[in-house]
Amino acid sequence: MDDNKATNTLIEDAYRKIKQMIFQQKVIPGQRLVYNDLSKILDMSRTPIINALNRLEQEGFLVSEAFRGFQVKPIDLQEAWDLFGIREALEAYAVEQTIEKSEPKDIKELEEKLRNHENYMPDRYDRKKFLVDAEFHLQIVSMTRNRSLEKMLRMNLEHVNLRFRLDNCDADRMPVAVQEHRDLVKAIKKKDVLKSVEIVKMHVRRGRDTCINCLSYEEDTVHL
Repeated sequence: MDDNKATNTLIEDAYRKIKQMIFQQKVIPGQRLVYNDLSKILDMSRTPIINALNRLEQEGFLVSEAFRGFQVKPIDLQEAWDLFGIREALEAYAVEQTIEKSEPKDIKELEEKLRNHENYMPDRYDRKKFLVDAEFHLQIVSMTRNRSLEKMLRMNLEHVNLRFRLDNCDADRMPVAVQEHRDLVKAIKKKDVLKSVEIVKMHVRRGRDTCINCLSYEEDTVHL
């Protein structure tokens, strides 16, 4: 392996591991990321870590300030509206394409993702719940055979999953979301495009409302 390939591999490794730390809430939105601490945790020099942090900033996961370094960028109310609006458009298009292009084996995989989501019901929202939910939606978009669409939705979901604090989420949403997933799978299997689009739009909007309510609660608490 030449020097450039080795360097790129280290940067990619640092990028992946820092993302995982954020996902596991070892670093939370608003918390600073200190080079020396990351260097010790990841057992790497500063150079690949700095490159990885710059990439995460370019993708919108981090924000940097002069003399303060990087921190995980919290989601505000406007960005939450924007992200869910984009997601609604992506998923509405995805279900149309899925019905047109999916094969029987794809439906079986989708039903497996549905079972994973149904079977994991914690008392309150956690990162794993967000993950099994995301895997269900990414399975739908993967059935379109459109890798660009899949990449866009994955990035959209990661912004919510990595930058959103779960402390105040309403757990009552979980069983409702499961039923919406069931209804969506049923409509896709029937190749009912209009019903599938209707369900997925409603599902995304209700998820948005849960997120907005949670963020509004956080902002109200901060200003007390």
